[in-house]
Amino acid sequence: MPTDYSRPLRLATQGTYRPSNVQERLKSTTVCVTADPGQLSCLQVLIGNLRRLPITVRLDPRASNLRGAVLDDLAALAAGIDPDRPLQFGRSTGTDLHVHVGTTPLGAGISGVPDGHGVRLRRAGHPFPTVHRGTGLGSVYTAAVLAAEVFKEIIDLAPNRHVKRDRIDLCPVTLAEPGVAAEISILDHHVLIGAGAIGTAVALILRELSATGTLAVVDPESFEEPNVATYSLGDLAAAAKRLPKVDILVQHLPGIDVRRHPIRALEYLNLVDNGNEPPPRTVLGAVDSIHARHEIARLHANLVLDGSTGGNVGTTVGLSEATFAGPCLRCYYPQQPSSKGQSAEQLLAQATGLRLDRIARGDLPLTKDDLRELSPNSRRLLSAHLGRPVCGLARALDLTARPDPGQFRPSIVFAAQQAAALVVGALIRHNTHPESISRDIEYDTLYGPQPGMVQKRNARHNCTCQTDAKLIQDVRARRNRHSTS
Repeated sequence: MPTDYSRPLRLATQGTYRPSNVQERLKSTTVCVTADPGQLSCLQVLIGNLRRLPITVRLDPRASNLRGAVLDDLAALAAGIDPDRPLQFGRSTGTDLHVHVGTTPLGAGISGVPDGHGVRLRRAGHPFPTVHRGTGLGSVYTAAVLAAEVFKEIIDLAPNRHVKRDRIDLCPVTLAEPGVAAEISILDHHVLIGAGAIGTAVALILRELSATGTLAVVDPESFEEPNVATYSLGDLAAAAKRLPKVDILVQHLPGIDVRRHPIRALEYLNLVDNGNEPPPRTVLGAVDSIHARHEIARLHANLVLDGSTGGNVGTTVGLSEATFAGPCLRCYYPQQPSSKGQSAEQLLAQATGLRLDRIARGDLPLTKDDLRELSPNSRRLLSAHLGRPVCGLARALDLTARPDPGQFRPSIVFAAQQAAALVVGALIRHNTHPESISRDIEYDTLYGPQPGMVQKRNARHNCTCQTDAKLIQDVRARRNRHSTS
């Protein structure tokens, strides 16, 4: 069966100002990749990311000092995603976009290297500092950031929809410059809910980190053909068999005891309530709807690290750090009320989180300050409308049709991997600094990490986690008794 590129093509078309030639532009593009010795992990992920676009991918093995079985494995990786576009081998031509993994760019226009858990990216003419040994998290994050920069180069993005970065220096653990990396702890009573675009990216990072321990994976769906171009794991053979998504993760996490649960989060909740599964200490959230996030909130875990993608074209990534005591996921993602009998201003307030008194000043353009106190979901919805008068938002958002701000938007692989890197980075941070406060992180991968992307979150005073705090404590105590009896 041919590879289905409809989802990345749809996202590319939505982001460009010349949508009519996107497919032709991609098909005529060749990206040549080279790498320093010792960067195989990052190179493998980057090859997979690029192969999930309908472009030609060429690897220069001589410049990368690669041979034999390594080249066979890279070719097999690409062929599993799209056998009709095999990985080519050879030198870069004058018309190729040349991308390099490492600090010796060999004439590449864009280079990136893992530094600890983080990334250092440079465009031509910008030197690298001394870097530390990269980890699996750093390798995946670097490959995702490099793929985003490639996407900016080969798609005619509107000037106000992206920034080509000369340098990026970021660790997803510390959200500061990369440095010596802390080790990941052994997984214990951890649960991953959602084995889709973000979930497979989380698993890829855990695999590259050689993580160990026990991980419950919850997802009721099967792996299908359109998933091949948007997920970080899984190929056409898995899609042909319609394997359960949880089984894809079992195959790729040999060092972890994966407890597979091909069921919904609510059914997993019932297993916990009945004492058939231990109450989770940490939940890694990788779902795509408000309803699913509310189901996760009912687990009342010590810590929930919820990754997300969204925005106008699915390239905005976010992390919501939640606890049973608040802020919980309901605080981050309030339920959207019914629209019956309500004015456009009321609908706009409910759909976006903007206050009615701000909406009343509709002739003033929307600013970043207006978005500062909103939920991650609302900020993702409104980020594409910055600079526009608020009075036009109801029409722009088509509120007569009541779109759900949490509705499913397929993610491109480099965005899902950056969201997953924030999740695993937060996991490492909380393991090494358990007293860490809850953070709300959001940035658009077409701009890259920006100042102001981190906010401290507080619980909503009228949320269930506050009004039913005693009941939640009782539920947690009963679950713990079940698990020890």
